[in-house]
Amino acid sequence: MNAPLKSPTLADLQGQFQSYVLDAQPGIEAAVIGNDKGDARTRLNVYADAYRLRLLEVLGNDYEVLRLFLGADKFERLGRAYIEVHPSDTASVRWFGRHLPEFLNTATAYAARPVLGELALFEWKKAEVFDSPDAEPVALEAIAAVPPASWSDMRLLPHPTLRRLNLRWNVPAICLAGEARQKLPKARAKARAVPWLMWRDEELNIRWRPLGADEAAAIDALCTGRSFGELCELLCEWVEPEQAAMHAAGLLKRWVVDRLIADLELPR
Repeated sequence: MNAPLKSPTLADLQGQFQSYVLDAQPGIEAAVIGNDKGDARTRLNVYADAYRLRLLEVLGNDYEVLRLFLGADKFERLGRAYIEVHPSDTASVRWFGRHLPEFLNTATAYAARPVLGELALFEWKKAEVFDSPDAEPVALEAIAAVPPASWSDMRLLPHPTLRRLNLRWNVPAICLAGEARQKLPKARAKARAVPWLMWRDEELNIRWRPLGADEAAAIDALCTGRSFGELCELLCEWVEPEQAAMHAAGLLKRWVVDRLIADLELPR
Protein backbone atom coordinates (compact mmCIF):
# COMPACT_ATOMS: atom_id res chain seq x y z
CA MET A 1 0.00 0.00 0.00
CA ASN A 2 1.44 3.34 -1.02
CA ALA A 3 1.92 5.89 1.73
CA PRO A 4 -0.19 9.03 1.29
CA LEU A 5 1.62 11.98 -0.24
CA LYS A 6 2.73 14.48 2.33
CA SER A 7 1.36 17.97 1.74
CA PRO A 8 3.95 20.73 1.75
CA THR A 9 4.02 22.90 4.84
CA LEU A 10 3.43 26.63 4.72
CA ALA A 11 7.15 27.15 5.26
CA ASP A 12 7.89 24.87 2.29
CA LEU A 13 5.53 26.83 0.06
CA GLN A 14 6.95 30.14 1.19
CA GLY A 15 10.49 28.92 0.49
CA GLN A 16 9.53 27.66 -2.96
CA PHE A 17 7.74 30.91 -3.74
CA GLN A 18 10.75 32.95 -2.68
CA SER A 19 13.07 30.78 -4.76
CA TYR A 20 10.88 31.37 -7.80
CA VAL A 21 10.63 35.12 -7.28
CA LEU A 22 14.36 35.54 -6.66
CA ASP A 23 15.91 32.94 -8.96
CA ALA A 24 13.08 31.50 -11.10
CA GLN A 25 13.61 28.13 -9.40
CA PRO A 26 10.76 25.72 -10.31
CA GLY A 27 8.72 23.87 -7.75
CA ILE A 28 5.94 26.20 -6.68
CA GLU A 29 3.98 26.04 -9.95
CA ALA A 30 2.08 22.92 -8.91
CA ALA A 31 0.64 24.79 -5.94
CA VAL A 32 -0.67 27.70 -8.04
CA ILE A 33 -3.99 27.47 -9.85
CA GLY A 34 -4.24 29.07 -13.25
CA ASN A 35 -7.29 30.90 -14.52
CA ASP A 36 -8.54 32.58 -17.66
CA LYS A 37 -6.07 35.45 -17.11
CA GLY A 38 -3.01 33.23 -17.14
CA ASP A 39 -1.46 29.94 -16.20
CA ALA A 40 0.50 29.33 -13.00
CA ARG A 41 3.79 30.61 -14.40
CA THR A 42 2.18 33.77 -15.77
CA ARG A 43 0.62 34.51 -12.40
CA LEU A 44 3.88 33.84 -10.58
CA ASN A 45 5.76 36.13 -12.93
CA VAL A 46 3.54 38.99 -11.82
CA TYR A 47 5.13 38.72 -8.37
CA ALA A 48 8.65 38.19 -9.74
CA ASP A 49 8.31 41.30 -11.90
CA ALA A 50 6.75 43.32 -9.08
CA TYR A 51 9.63 42.42 -6.78
CA ARG A 52 12.18 43.77 -9.25
CA LEU A 53 10.13 46.84 -10.12
CA ARG A 54 9.88 47.75 -6.45
CA LEU A 55 13.62 47.40 -5.99
CA LEU A 56 14.25 49.45 -9.12
CA GLU A 57 12.03 52.15 -7.63
CA VAL A 58 14.08 52.06 -4.42
CA LEU A 59 17.33 52.41 -6.36
CA GLY A 60 15.90 55.29 -8.35
CA ASN A 61 14.98 57.10 -5.14
CA ASP A 62 18.39 56.49 -3.57
CA TYR A 63 20.32 57.41 -6.71
CA GLU A 64 18.23 60.09 -8.38
CA VAL A 65 21.16 61.93 -9.96
CA LEU A 66 22.82 58.73 -11.18
CA ARG A 67 19.51 57.88 -12.86
CA LEU A 68 19.49 61.29 -14.56
CA PHE A 69 23.14 60.88 -15.54
CA LEU A 70 22.62 57.47 -17.15
CA GLY A 71 19.10 57.94 -18.46
CA ALA A 72 16.08 55.86 -17.47
CA ASP A 73 16.73 52.88 -19.76
CA LYS A 74 20.41 52.46 -18.89
CA PHE A 75 19.64 52.92 -15.21
CA GLU A 76 17.03 50.17 -15.39
CA ARG A 77 19.55 47.82 -17.01
CA LEU A 78 22.02 48.69 -14.28
CA GLY A 79 19.40 48.12 -11.60
CA ARG A 80 18.38 44.72 -12.94
CA ALA A 81 22.02 43.62 -13.15
CA TYR A 82 22.57 44.79 -9.58
CA ILE A 83 19.47 42.96 -8.31
CA GLU A 84 20.74 39.68 -9.69
CA VAL A 85 24.07 40.06 -7.87
CA HIS A 86 22.74 41.73 -4.71
CA PRO A 87 19.14 40.70 -4.01
CA SER A 88 17.56 42.44 -1.05
CA ASP A 89 18.91 40.85 2.14
CA THR A 90 17.59 43.10 4.92
CA ALA A 91 14.13 43.66 6.34
CA SER A 92 14.26 47.31 5.26
CA VAL A 93 14.84 48.34 1.65
CA ARG A 94 16.63 51.41 3.01
CA TRP A 95 19.86 49.42 2.83
CA PHE A 96 19.23 47.61 -0.44
CA GLY A 97 21.37 49.94 -2.55
CA ARG A 98 24.38 50.04 -0.23
CA HIS A 99 26.52 47.84 -2.52
CA LEU A 100 25.89 49.81 -5.71
CA PRO A 101 29.06 51.98 -5.58
CA GLU A 102 31.24 48.88 -5.23
CA PHE A 103 29.23 47.08 -7.91
CA LEU A 104 29.83 49.94 -10.34
CA ASN A 105 33.55 49.89 -9.57
CA THR A 106 33.94 46.15 -10.12
CA ALA A 107 31.32 44.98 -12.63
CA THR A 108 32.82 44.56 -16.09
CA ALA A 109 30.08 46.56 -17.78
CA TYR A 110 30.66 49.66 -15.60
CA ALA A 111 34.17 49.61 -14.13
CA ALA A 112 35.59 51.41 -17.16
CA ARG A 113 33.54 54.50 -16.19
CA PRO A 114 34.77 55.33 -12.67
CA VAL A 115 32.64 58.47 -12.53
CA LEU A 116 29.62 56.20 -12.05
CA GLY A 117 31.02 54.60 -8.90
CA GLU A 118 32.00 57.98 -7.45
CA LEU A 119 28.61 59.48 -8.23
CA ALA A 120 26.87 56.55 -6.56
CA LEU A 121 29.19 56.81 -3.55
CA PHE A 122 28.48 60.52 -3.20
CA GLU A 123 24.73 59.98 -3.29
CA TRP A 124 24.90 57.08 -0.83
CA LYS A 125 26.99 59.09 1.61
CA LYS A 126 24.44 61.88 1.40
CA ALA A 127 21.74 59.41 2.41
CA GLU A 128 23.91 58.17 5.28
CA VAL A 129 24.46 61.71 6.50
CA PHE A 130 20.75 62.48 6.37
CA ASP A 131 19.86 59.32 8.32
CA SER A 132 22.66 59.56 10.88
CA PRO A 133 21.65 60.12 14.52
CA ASP A 134 21.82 63.62 15.85
CA ALA A 135 24.06 64.83 18.65
CA GLU A 136 24.40 68.18 20.37
CA PRO A 137 27.64 69.67 19.02
CA VAL A 138 30.34 71.17 21.20
CA ALA A 139 30.17 74.94 21.58
CA LEU A 140 33.10 77.33 21.41
CA GLU A 141 32.56 78.10 25.10
CA ALA A 142 33.28 74.46 25.97
CA ILE A 143 36.53 74.60 24.03
CA ALA A 144 37.57 77.82 25.76
CA ALA A 145 36.93 76.21 29.16
CA VAL A 146 39.43 73.39 28.60
CA PRO A 147 42.40 73.80 30.98
CA PRO A 148 45.65 74.52 29.11
CA ALA A 149 47.29 71.43 30.59
CA SER A 150 44.58 69.21 29.04
CA TRP A 151 44.87 70.39 25.45
CA SER A 152 47.63 68.04 24.35
CA ASP A 153 45.80 64.87 25.43
CA MET A 154 42.30 66.12 24.56
CA ARG A 155 40.44 64.02 22.00
CA LEU A 156 37.79 65.41 19.67
CA LEU A 157 34.83 63.12 19.01
CA PRO A 158 33.38 63.65 15.51
CA HIS A 159 29.70 64.31 14.99
CA PRO A 160 27.77 61.20 13.84
CA THR A 161 26.88 62.88 10.55
CA LEU A 162 30.49 63.57 9.51
CA ARG A 163 31.76 61.72 6.44
CA ARG A 164 35.03 61.92 4.52
CA LEU A 165 35.37 61.20 0.80
CA ASN A 166 38.14 61.38 -1.78
CA LEU A 167 36.83 62.28 -5.23
CA ARG A 168 38.57 62.57 -8.58
CA TRP A 169 35.45 63.43 -10.54
CA ASN A 170 33.24 66.52 -10.42
CA VAL A 171 30.37 64.58 -8.86
CA PRO A 172 29.47 67.32 -6.32
CA ALA A 173 28.75 69.69 -9.22
CA ILE A 174 26.82 66.98 -11.05
CA CYS A 175 24.71 66.35 -7.93
CA LEU A 176 24.00 70.03 -7.42
CA ALA A 177 22.82 70.39 -11.00
CA GLY A 178 20.73 67.21 -10.84
CA GLU A 179 19.00 68.19 -7.62
CA ALA A 180 18.21 71.62 -9.11
CA ARG A 181 16.87 69.93 -12.26
CA GLN A 182 19.44 71.78 -14.32
CA LYS A 183 21.51 70.49 -17.22
CA LEU A 184 24.14 68.12 -15.88
CA PRO A 185 27.75 69.19 -16.48
CA LYS A 186 30.04 66.85 -18.36
CA ALA A 187 32.00 64.45 -16.22
CA ARG A 188 35.55 65.70 -15.66
CA ALA A 189 38.34 64.16 -13.63
CA LYS A 190 41.25 65.79 -11.85
CA ALA A 191 44.76 64.40 -11.99
CA ARG A 192 44.47 63.27 -8.37
CA ALA A 193 41.67 62.78 -5.90
CA VAL A 194 40.45 65.77 -3.88
CA PRO A 195 39.49 65.26 -0.22
CA TRP A 196 35.92 66.28 0.66
CA LEU A 197 33.96 66.65 3.87
CA MET A 198 30.23 66.01 4.20
CA TRP A 199 27.95 66.62 7.16
CA ARG A 200 24.43 67.70 8.23
CA ASP A 201 23.83 71.15 9.67
CA GLU A 202 21.37 72.27 12.35
CA GLU A 203 18.64 72.86 9.74
CA LEU A 204 19.00 69.28 8.44
CA ASN A 205 20.69 70.45 5.26
CA ILE A 206 23.43 68.22 3.87
CA ARG A 207 26.58 70.25 3.33
CA TRP A 208 29.91 69.45 1.75
CA ARG A 209 33.15 71.23 0.94
CA PRO A 210 36.60 70.35 -0.41
CA LEU A 211 39.50 70.13 2.03
CA GLY A 212 43.14 71.01 1.90
CA ALA A 213 45.52 68.13 2.45
CA ASP A 214 46.33 69.37 5.96
CA GLU A 215 42.73 69.59 7.12
CA ALA A 216 41.87 66.24 5.52
CA ALA A 217 44.74 64.56 7.35
CA ALA A 218 43.72 66.21 10.63
CA ILE A 219 40.08 65.12 10.29
CA ASP A 220 41.12 61.59 9.42
CA ALA A 221 43.33 61.57 12.50
CA LEU A 222 40.63 62.80 14.88
CA CYS A 223 38.21 60.22 13.46
CA THR A 224 40.66 57.50 14.46
CA GLY A 225 40.98 58.80 18.02
CA ARG A 226 44.21 60.77 17.78
CA SER A 227 44.72 63.44 20.44
CA PHE A 228 44.95 67.17 19.80
CA GLY A 229 48.68 66.99 20.49
CA GLU A 230 49.04 64.28 17.87
CA LEU A 231 47.09 66.44 15.40
CA CYS A 232 49.58 69.24 16.02
CA GLU A 233 52.49 66.90 15.33
CA LEU A 234 50.79 65.72 12.15
CA LEU A 235 50.32 69.28 10.92
CA CYS A 236 54.07 69.88 11.11
CA GLU A 237 54.17 68.36 7.62
CA TRP A 238 52.50 71.55 6.34
CA VAL A 239 53.50 74.27 8.82
CA GLU A 240 56.49 75.05 10.99
CA PRO A 241 56.45 73.24 14.37
CA GLU A 242 56.02 76.49 16.29
CA GLN A 243 52.93 77.29 14.21
CA ALA A 244 51.30 73.85 14.44
CA ALA A 245 49.31 74.42 17.62
CA MET A 246 47.88 77.71 16.33
CA HIS A 247 47.05 76.13 13.00
CA ALA A 248 45.31 73.20 14.70
CA ALA A 249 43.37 75.63 16.91
CA GLY A 250 42.20 77.47 13.80
CA LEU A 251 40.98 74.24 12.24
CA LEU A 252 39.26 73.29 15.47
CA LYS A 253 37.42 76.61 15.59
CA ARG A 254 36.08 76.05 12.09
CA TRP A 255 35.01 72.51 12.96
CA VAL A 256 33.13 73.75 16.02
CA VAL A 257 31.42 76.51 14.04
CA ASP A 258 30.42 73.93 11.42
CA ARG A 259 29.07 71.68 14.23
CA LEU A 260 31.44 68.83 13.37
CA ILE A 261 32.55 68.01 16.93
CA ALA A 262 30.10 66.10 19.10
CA ASP A 263 32.08 65.91 22.32
CA LEU A 264 35.44 66.34 24.01
CA GLU A 265 37.29 63.61 25.83
CA LEU A 266 39.60 65.14 28.43
CA PRO A 267 42.40 63.37 30.31
CA ARG A 268 41.63 62.49 33.91
